[in-house]
Amino acid sequence: MVNWQRGVMRLMRISNHEIAVTRVEDFTDFYRRIHFTGPQLLSELTEVFPTLWTRLWFPHPEKGEGHVSQRGYTFVDIDVATGSFSLDFVIHGDAANPAGTGPASRWAVSATPGTTIEAALTPARIDLPSDTDRILLAGDLTALPAVNSWLQTIPAEVPVTVAIEDDHEPTTVNTLPRAEHPNARWVWVRSEGPFGAALVEHVRSFDLDPDGLYVWAAGERSLIKQVRTLIKQDLELKKDHHFSQFYWFEGKPTG
Repeated sequence: MVNWQRGVMRLMRISNHEIAVTRVEDFTDFYRRIHFTGPQLLSELTEVFPTLWTRLWFPHPEKGEGHVSQRGYTFVDIDVATGSFSLDFVIHGDAANPAGTGPASRWAVSATPGTTIEAALTPARIDLPSDTDRILLAGDLTALPAVNSWLQTIPAEVPVTVAIEDDHEPTTVNTLPRAEHPNARWVWVRSEGPFGAALVEHVRSFDLDPDGLYVWAAGERSLIKQVRTLIKQDLELKKDHHFSQFYWFEGKPTG
């Protein structure tokens, strides 16, 4: 239950802070960037690192009056000095139909300058092993903000392959935000069948050498399960040479 979760956060001395929308920017009809001001939230930051994320509490009336549900989002374009940052939202389902989408998507669709919400800082740093000389970043559109945060910090001389699975038209995907990296190769894989099947099949065709390889992946649960099989059975990577996390479940309105 959310009350239990919030209670645990208080015991861990994790504070909630009100943040406010300053601007809304649409890259497509399913990918929205919301710009915020939240100086109190950012005042708790001691450093900015890849995949740094925040926990937001969205109204969820289907679960009861006054109920809120938490969702995590990767920071984009943090400016600690001004207290500003952005978050990217992938709009799942039909935001006009409460039964067909999640509380975060509904909130993001209706957000306008001045809209406020509670957020909590959740620093959890991921470090690359010292022997890393090649990186694979994989996932679906929900992983794109974290992928971009990696590309902004990975040294220029390190080759990076970005593999994103998605079912939208390629012409639409081309309008999405992508961080620049001189040694990055982007691969967009069209979804076919269960989430992750097409992505993993494509990645297998790269014939990756596991020595010096680091793999980071995030996205839909089935996709991550298949990527983990690739990591453990095909590549046999050591534990400190990979990280994966599922963000959402197909067929469940978690967005």
